[in-house]
Amino acid sequence: MPEPRPSPPGGRVPLVGPAPIGLHLSGPSPVRPGAADEPAGSGLPQEAEARPGRHSARESIPACLAGLTGGLSDVTGGIGARLRAAARAAKARLSRTLAPIAGPMRPPPDAPATRVAAARARRRRRRAVLAAVAVTGLVAALAYAARSSTPPPLARETAPVAAPGNQAPGNQPPSDQPPSDQAPSGQAPSGQAPGDQAPATGEPVAPGGPLLDVDLAPLPGSLSLTDLGTRDWRHWGGTGADSFHRKAGGTGEIQDPGGERLEHNAGACDLQWTDGTPTARQEGTRAGVFQRGAGKSFTLGVAGSGDVRTVRLFVGTFSAGARLDLSLSSGGDPAVREVALAAGDRFYQYVIRFRAAPGERLLIRWHALTVTGGQNDGVALQAITVS
Repeated sequence: MPEPRPSPPGGRVPLVGPAPIGLHLSGPSPVRPGAADEPAGSGLPQEAEARPGRHSARESIPACLAGLTGGLSDVTGGIGARLRAAARAAKARLSRTLAPIAGPMRPPPDAPATRVAAARARRRRRRAVLAAVAVTGLVAALAYAARSSTPPPLARETAPVAAPGNQAPGNQPPSDQPPSDQAPSGQAPSGQAPGDQAPATGEPVAPGGPLLDVDLAPLPGSLSLTDLGTRDWRHWGGTGADSFHRKAGGTGEIQDPGGERLEHNAGACDLQWTDGTPTARQEGTRAGVFQRGAGKSFTLGVAGSGDVRTVRLFVGTFSAGARLDLSLSSGGDPAVREVALAAGDRFYQYVIRFRAAPGERLLIRWHALTVTGGQNDGVALQAITVS
């Protein structure tokens, strides 16, 4: 018989290599009491030593399901925690985004008051009070301004005094003309339409002071030199370049130094008179005189008498640019009117109001600035009246 192998201390057999799956290691076998005292070769049969063996029973299905559900619970719990964290972060970002638009979120009415809420309420009340005070002050200021801007009522209104067109009869200096030749102040001369009077322009001047202004009036189809020139009138042309007609019995206030002239019959208005000389009556003429070339001019003068006089000057241009220069011989600011260069025949009526002391004169100069280059381009003169 082969010799039995000696048992290792403790009665345990060591395992060599990794434990097989399902192998359960048992603890050391219990030692029978008194076995240690028995001799080794007593020949008594000894209990077989417990050895490890394979586990033959399989895991139950409930146990396997419990393990699976436990793992799923861990996974779902982690996912739920992550979802809750993401929801809290999204809510915080949404609150920060909507805060500038919706304003601070107010707690519900039944929420308990906090120190922050109480401070906000105090600020709102303070702002409301300040707004009410500002509105009240603004209303009071507007009421005061409206009251102070209203002028006090006058006890009696006085009618404004109109500036006289001429001097009053009592303030007029002696005149060498009959009273019938002078029209009353503010009224048109005999036979003259009110619309033919020169409108008063500028500021009123002191009685007796110098006066000079000029306006451009429309030119009608026909007009009467007799009606417009109650004191004097003059018309050039009709029977030659050197011919002229004047008012019979006129005052002689119009002064013409003469000069080289040419006659034309291209006027835009029919001129009439019934008190002329050498032709006593004219039913309508468009004749006049003109000068050719740039720089040529007509020069006239009207004597002053201390009274306001109205002078009407009828002039024209033939494809030329011209200028009207008016001045008083006693000095003062001149009056100037210009006509731009343009082709064709153009005629104008200038209404001049002036006042000059006896011995002084109104100086009139109508001259061509430029011409278009035609043979007969220049400036024209037809008539002048004084009233």
